[in-house]
Amino acid sequence: MEFIIRVLFLLAFSNLIHPNELDRIAVIVNDGVVLESEIVQEIIAYKKDAAVNGMIVGSEKEVRESVTERLILEELQLQIADRVGIKISDEELNLTLKRIAQSSDMTLETFIDFIEKEGTLYDQFREKVKNQLKIQRVQQGRIQNKISIPKEELDNFLNTDEAKFQLGPELKVFQILVKRNDSASIQDALGKVQGFLDGGMSSESAFAELSSDENKGDLGWRKITEFPALFQKEIDQLEIGKFSNIVESGVGSHILYLDNKRGPSVKFEKQWEVRHILISPNRIRDLTASENLINELRKMILSGESNFTDLAKEFSDDPGSKQEGGNLGWAGEGRYVFEFEQRMIAEGINVVSEPFLTENGWHILEVLNTRVKDKTDENIAEQAFSYLYNRKFEEELETDLQELRADAFIEIKEY
Repeated sequence: MEFIIRVLFLLAFSNLIHPNELDRIAVIVNDGVVLESEIVQEIIAYKKDAAVNGMIVGSEKEVRESVTERLILEELQLQIADRVGIKISDEELNLTLKRIAQSSDMTLETFIDFIEKEGTLYDQFREKVKNQLKIQRVQQGRIQNKISIPKEELDNFLNTDEAKFQLGPELKVFQILVKRNDSASIQDALGKVQGFLDGGMSSESAFAELSSDENKGDLGWRKITEFPALFQKEIDQLEIGKFSNIVESGVGSHILYLDNKRGPSVKFEKQWEVRHILISPNRIRDLTASENLINELRKMILSGESNFTDLAKEFSDDPGSKQEGGNLGWAGEGRYVFEFEQRMIAEGINVVSEPFLTENGWHILEVLNTRVKDKTDENIAEQAFSYLYNRKFEEELETDLQELRADAFIEIKEY
């Protein structure tokens, strides 16, 4: 989006520039050129962008050198794009423009009107966006294969304080504290708190009843790295609603309780444990015969004549679950075909569904259980991978661009 904003500023002020005065060759780049008008336009856009964002602008010489360098690198990458035949289809370009408009809460039509009301040409804007898409494609092609993130490197990064603080959620933790001079038993206190929670008492009230610390057991919302080092390992292993092992400190005995998590990395997923029997049409059994068979199997299960597991092993045409008695294990939404997923979501637990048809054939299914799975750690791992990938990409890109420039013929004209 930074590029798009820069382009908008550039185009908005382009009518202030007189091409006859400025359209001269400013830089020769191999067999291409950068025009003076391009440099001036970019300088205007840069200064306007800096003013909007409160950035400090360097001297005229520094700004011109920075802008000129960027335009040289863009020209070099566009030359590569032309050389290797990179094309951006109208469909891809239109989709990108639509996304740009949506990011500004506009329809594409409204966005076009906005650009044209600024006195700029929409075709000029399209060309700028197309060139940036070409440059992105060049960068991906030259850099992508140079980047490797082994599992060990990812795991090591996830264990750093940097990753835990930047990517980790805030945790709401309570503690039971029995001080060393107290006669109470930490195990007795745990039993009482558990009873309070099971009885519907809030966490705040339950821990305040028994914890002897000044905060009434409430350690507040914190990142994992902000808790005492003595507590971090125990907290890191806790699931929501679970108690830690006893932690001994100089103050006394502690039991920690993870009450909740919050933050952009937190993700919970509803999951279903489901089993099914699939009867697929084949050369000797058409769709109607397959429907008749699945109906017969369902009747046998409901009457108690046979059980789901045995019939799945004998009759199911799903090789992945057949030997497991039809059990597909745990899965969230988006795992199965639409008709199967909708039936799975709608059915109650331990109810054998009516037969239904998907692209694979006729099914019956039974939901064995449901749960809400904490996927925060997996989500953090994905974010950490992206963080490391982007950091390496920028490092490799910087090196690649320096080498690309060093190998090119560049002549900057005096101005």
